[in-house]
Amino acid sequence: MRDNSFSLRLVIFAYFLVPFIPHFPHAIAATGLAGGVHGGTVPVSDGPTVRKEERWPLESSEFGEVSGVKISDGENGCYHLHFITMDANSLFLPVHLYSQMVFYVNSGSGTLNWMNVEEDDDKLRTVKLQKGDIYRLTPQTVFYLQNDIHYQDPQKLEIYAIFSAADDQLQNGQFAKAYASVQDLLLGFDDKVLQSSLSVSEEVIEELREGKQSMIVQGQPETNTSMWEVGSRAIRAFIGSKNDGFFEVENDKKAYNILKADRDVENRYGWSTTVTRKQLDVLKDTDFGVVMVNLTKGVMMGPHWNPNGDEVAVVLHGEGMITVVCPTIEKQTLCKNSKFRVAEGDVFVVPRYHPMAQISFNNDSFVFIVFTITSKKNHPQYLAGKSSILRKLGKKVLTKSFNVRNTTIDQLLSAQREYAIYECTSCAEEEEAGREREGGGGGGWRHDEKEREGEVARREEEEMQRRQREADEAAERGRVGEGEGGSNGRGIE
Repeated sequence: MRDNSFSLRLVIFAYFLVPFIPHFPHAIAATGLAGGVHGGTVPVSDGPTVRKEERWPLESSEFGEVSGVKISDGENGCYHLHFITMDANSLFLPVHLYSQMVFYVNSGSGTLNWMNVEEDDDKLRTVKLQKGDIYRLTPQTVFYLQNDIHYQDPQKLEIYAIFSAADDQLQNGQFAKAYASVQDLLLGFDDKVLQSSLSVSEEVIEELREGKQSMIVQGQPETNTSMWEVGSRAIRAFIGSKNDGFFEVENDKKAYNILKADRDVENRYGWSTTVTRKQLDVLKDTDFGVVMVNLTKGVMMGPHWNPNGDEVAVVLHGEGMITVVCPTIEKQTLCKNSKFRVAEGDVFVVPRYHPMAQISFNNDSFVFIVFTITSKKNHPQYLAGKSSILRKLGKKVLTKSFNVRNTTIDQLLSAQREYAIYECTSCAEEEEAGREREGGGGGGWRHDEKEREGEVARREEEEMQRRQREADEAAERGRVGEGEGGSNGRGIE
């Protein structure tokens, strides 16, 4: 018996959950603990930042929580992130994934168990996770998470996940969520359908329905039998199979640990590390890359831009100032230069082609992780340092471009000794003071409605005036031409 349809796999996976009810006394007790949680569709924030306290609560129980962020890219799209926090000895119940998902483990350790329902091998894959790990799951994956047990030093497992903005289903609202719980998918069917397909009594179905619970529950069964052994026996009994390998557990390739990876740039002021499909096989057919940046006190990641895609970042430690310059692009009529302060847990976005600089304050280091959104190999273009694009243009071209003396350009280029990260004492403090003098606004594309409407009206008025001037000039040229023509005619006559 071997049917690869999603329906059969869903039923089998649901049956895998049934035997766990007696082993998880806290699962049903968790019912109703999500009170006060917003849930539902995560609203889109205009950007360029979403503060940690602005995350949208999705799930909450005594064993953990899930919150979400949707942040605009400044044009027509948005990026969808989830923040999963699991207490020690907890279980994130199985969900069905609708989109690509790339995640970073911010703290703790645990186990990822997943199975792609479109594949033919019927294997449940297991990946051990620890702080610094990066991994990716594809659409049509069913997965669940376990936080490892730490009796001496219990730690929370924190996962920061981003979902593909290229997925049309998420962009156009066909699916308001990036994933759905297997429990919700199963219990959408009528009782008779469930009784027949699961071969269980009416009482079991009733208990399942009454056991509506949060997505994160206590994870350790009260017996010594491992979770997968219990589930596997139930599945084999359901399908009447004696083949222990129907759902074979397989240790998958290790996650890629960015904290242990070779660094692209490193000096006394900090470091950065990039992870692409070259380093991590599971990224080979995605639009994602990952960059981690660690700046010491009073330091700047020099001005640069991403030519291939947007950058979505989460602050892991400390605070910093982000400066973004709006390029001269015709269609981005409301784009403005922006400066904004970010702190631990905040999310910020920098669109493609926008030059940026990230700066740490004098009192602490500044660490952030960046999800780069590009289908090509990412080559940041720097405006300063040894790898500066200015060096590639040549002295004569730069002299003409800036309209300065050759000696000025010589001084500009010879002073650039570091590659990308530089000392910049009190730069963040001065940037913030300048922002406050300008009114404290973040700039970028985050305008209030009145400002946006006023800007549009002003540009429309300018356009009308320009067209009127062109019409007046054309009429004046016509009158002059007629006068000259008449004079010439009279002279000929």
